Parts: sequence; structure tokens; C-alpha cells
Amino acid sequence: MATKQNGVLATFTPTVSKYTNETLPANGNTVAATGYNIYTCPGATLMSGKLYISNNTGGALDIDVGIVEQSDVIQLDAATSQPGSPQNYTSFVLSSGQQTGYTTSIVIDYASLSGTFVVGEQISWTNSNRSPSAQTAILHYHDTTNGRLWLRNMSHPLGLDLPGDTTFTGAGGATCAVGPSHAGTGGTQGWSGLVRYFDPLNGTIYFLNREFRNNLNYANIYDVNNENRELGNNNVERSLSKYWRPVTTTQTRYAAAGNTTPATEFIDNNGVELLVSGVSQATTEQLIVNGLQVADNSVKEISGILLGTYQSLYVKSTGAVTFTLVGLEEQAEIPS
Repeated sequence: MATKQNGVLATFTPTVSKYTNETLPANGNTVAATGYNIYTCPGATLMSGKLYISNNTGGALDIDVGIVEQSDVIQLDAATSQPGSPQNYTSFVLSSGQQTGYTTSIVIDYASLSGTFVVGEQISWTNSNRSPSAQTAILHYHDTTNGRLWLRNMSHPLGLDLPGDTTFTGAGGATCAVGPSHAGTGGTQGWSGLVRYFDPLNGTIYFLNREFRNNLNYANIYDVNNENRELGNNNVERSLSKYWRPVTTTQTRYAAAGNTTPATEFIDNNGVELLVSGVSQATTEQLIVNGLQVADNSVKEISGILLGTYQSLYVKSTGAVTFTLVGLEEQAEIPS
């Protein structure tokens, strides 16, 4: 179990603090965010603290502060726009809050299937556009009717931007092909991660994006021995090495016939392709401060912040106020 941290746990300045990801170009590999989950309470941990907001920008600015449990809020399109045109979202199945409760929008349309792919096995291929060229993913769902492999845990998010004909091989020996010699084949630059909660009343996925990092690496979230990125109480490293590739309502599909940007679709447990209409970072009911004005040359203090396991502190402003979280982590009991 990770060493507990204390003191300054996170700092963030909207429009100044930056994050990166592996799809950004080398000559512009950072994004200055206006909102971010600056801290996530690790597994088997309780955090109590205060949030300080300092404004010396020359004018008053509004702030939002929330306690959230996701990196991305994914809103599905109207129920009647989903496959089968149901009247509501209750027929869709996504596992919530489980270590194996994944969903993904990463999919390849393949040809020349040989053998039987097994859900959960590693899929391997070679892509000379990437370094290293050896690429892997985990098979999440196999749509044998339409010839589609839904993948998660990509070794590189651009792994399906292929240079030519490519063979995908399962750990059990099955193969399929994608490339210009196979009409209709291609693959998407999508997202995968865990479902913190699927709200079937509103059609909302509270998503733990595998490509998100604050003090925790969300690729390892729920693994208390490996999720913490910083164990030496080094807040500079913890706060300044942000990583995120936000989910968007469209995603690039790579194909020899030409790249396109179709609407993003996530797959449910039964193979239903769920159409996305919107993405945000927090919902209104998750905000504990909504549009609070902070005057110039002033400091606001929000005390009594208490976070349980995998709850996050979200902050946002349109200007360069500085958020500083000062707190103490303590061990908490977790279900056996």
C-alpha cells in the first residue's frame, strides 16, 4: 500500500498550468487547461484538507469547485437515436465501479479472419509509424457479425494509424487483416477506461479515462500498489506532470480510403454501440462552488474538504487564479 502524502497535495493555475498527451504534435505538445481534476484520493485512503484560491490577475474572476468521481462525463445522444430506438437508456448495460468494468470506443473493422479471438486476450501488431513498432491492446469485445474488434488498453493511442497492410494476432493465434488491400477496413483513435458509474436515467457515463494522470495514473486506478505516481511527497512533480487526452464527440478513423471523423461511439456489455452527443468534466450537482466570484488581490479559503477513496477535487476558472490544496492523507478501511 502506498505511503500517505501530506502538506501541499496539488496546485493548479487555469490558463497557465499545462497537460500533455501522446497525440499532440512535437511543436505544440501542451494544452493550457481552464479546468482539471487536480487531486484524486487514492485507494484505501481518506483525505482532509483546505483549498486556497489566490487572485492577483488584475480583475475579479469566477471559480467552480467540485467533488467528482470521473475524468470525463460522457453524455449519450437521445435514447431514440441509439440502436433499436429505445424509449430510454435502461436497456443498456455498463458495469459500474468495478475493476473489470471497462468500456471503449476503439474499434477496428477487419478482413481475412482466421481462428477465434478470445475476449480479454492481448492483440499484437506491428506499426512502423510508432516507436517502438510493436503495438498491443486488449480485446474488449468481438463483433463477429460485423467483423469488428473493440480494443482497450492501447500501448499507444495512435497505434491504429497504420502505414499499410497489417496483420493483427491474438495471443491464442487468431489473425485478421487491416489495410489498403482489404476494402472497408480501418481503425479509430478512440478512448478506453473504466466506468465509475452509468446513469441509466439520464444516459450519462461517468468515465475513468485511461489516458488521465494527476497524482494518480488512471491506467492503474483501483490498483493500490501502482496507481500513485508520487510517493516521495514531491508536489512539484505531482502537480506539473499532468497528462490527459479528453474524450470528444468525434474521433479519427484511419483507413486507406481516407481518414474520417465519425461520431464517437462506446460499446456496452452486450455489444450495443452507444452514440455520444456531449462531453464535460463535471455535472452541476457535483459542484460545491458554482460561479463564486474571487476579487482581485484576495484569497478565498474553502475548508472542510473531505474526500473518500477515488473522489477527486475539480477546479475551474477562465483566468489565472491559483488553486492550492493543502491536506492530509490517512488510511481508510475498504471492503474486503
